[in-house]
Amino acid sequence: MKASHLKLMRGIMNLQEQHWTKLFGRLTPEGTSRYGIWTVSSPEKEIIKQFKGIRNFRANEDKTVITHTNQYFSPDGSEEEKQWQIEKEACNLPDGLVHPAAPSNRGLALSDRGATAWVTKTLQPERPFGIEFFFRQEDDSNNSLGIIYGESGSLDRILHIRERLGSFPEPAAEPAIENLSGKWVGKKETMTPDLQVSPAEDTQELVLEPTGGKNETSFLTEGIVLNYPAKLPVGEEFELAAGKLVSESEFKRLTAKYDSSGAFALLISEVFHRQE
Repeated sequence: MKASHLKLMRGIMNLQEQHWTKLFGRLTPEGTSRYGIWTVSSPEKEIIKQFKGIRNFRANEDKTVITHTNQYFSPDGSEEEKQWQIEKEACNLPDGLVHPAAPSNRGLALSDRGATAWVTKTLQPERPFGIEFFFRQEDDSNNSLGIIYGESGSLDRILHIRERLGSFPEPAAEPAIENLSGKWVGKKETMTPDLQVSPAEDTQELVLEPTGGKNETSFLTEGIVLNYPAKLPVGEEFELAAGKLVSESEFKRLTAKYDSSGAFALLISEVFHRQE
């Protein structure tokens, strides 16, 4: 085997190792439980259902097997539990993490403290399609946003999960925002499907509707802004994005871009700060 090929293979393996650490390096055998309120809404933003859930992740001693357990608590008092084993050898791939519950999706992490997404690898005709963006905050609370399409390619539902460690969060109280005053400047990082992460660079001023009207834009409670196609295009490039106002002076946004063949092409993380 040529030295150049060996070097390439080592580089790929190193990226995979780093990526696994970003996703699970902070886990312990005792595990981490996130208590959440799950809200499922229609494309018209009407609440379809709302329930409590707990997502627990725990690692074995050498962090080569992650046990993922979800517990769901319905308002009628019924409960459901699902559990999966995420094995490093089988699930840590050159194009991201594959979860046993969704083999056609990949988990991608730009950092070990947020900037994480689950993306469908490729848009396929008459198959469901979905993205989940995660916004982890300094106190380890989390907001995750799911944008989910049906087999017809039309938007089917929006999922918003509000989580924190140790106990369930209070009901959402912060109103929706439709504009942000002041001057905002930010930094941008990107990740390609082969896990390559770009150095941070300055990005343009914050625009809440980045596609100039091509996509739908939804303003939700808790300072959340979603941007997505009402119907997934065939044979065209497209993108989906979710942003969150995490404080009065900080706005984070994640964007997943797809090429004209329907293949995932780029994950973008932007962090904007309001200038005094």
